[in-house]
Amino acid sequence: MSAEHRAAVRDKVADILTARVPAVAGRVHRARTWSLPDSELPALLVYGWQETRKRTGGTAYRSFYAVSFVLAVEVRLDARSRDGAALEDELEAITGTVTDAVLTAAELLLPPDRLIERVDEVKTTLGIDTKSSEVAIGSALVAFEMAWTEATEVPGPAVDCGADATSLRLRPA
Repeated sequence: MSAEHRAAVRDKVADILTARVPAVAGRVHRARTWSLPDSELPALLVYGWQETRKRTGGTAYRSFYAVSFVLAVEVRLDARSRDGAALEDELEAITGTVTDAVLTAAELLLPPDRLIERVDEVKTTLGIDTKSSEVAIGSALVAFEMAWTEATEVPGPAVDCGADATSLRLRPA
């Protein structure tokens, strides 16, 4: 269930951001990398980062897990010939809108279509460095740690009880 569930969460977040972050004009992609020409910026990349499953109880046949999933939203801007302060302001505005859109998304958190139980943490990193690091100016990363509970079952052994193998006969006592 987990792989399909993660994909559903990513797809839903991409839909939410497409509808609620007007600054990117619908340029939301479900991938870690995407070749984006300058004419297609600003844009958002939505992808899974990390998952942790911790067993919380159960039996030999059924286990319950607390799942923690880090979903990343990368913001890419056109940084050429831009003032660093203006670029930082734009990154702050877009990452703030992304954060608010996800944290207030009823379709993620509330029944009947609830996909996650909660968002435990949000980390935002702005790529504001002019030339001295590998992080290029004009990018940011918002990482959402989302949580839900899953159960897994071990199938019981196959039992083949053919019609000839067993019979039940009642007799008076």
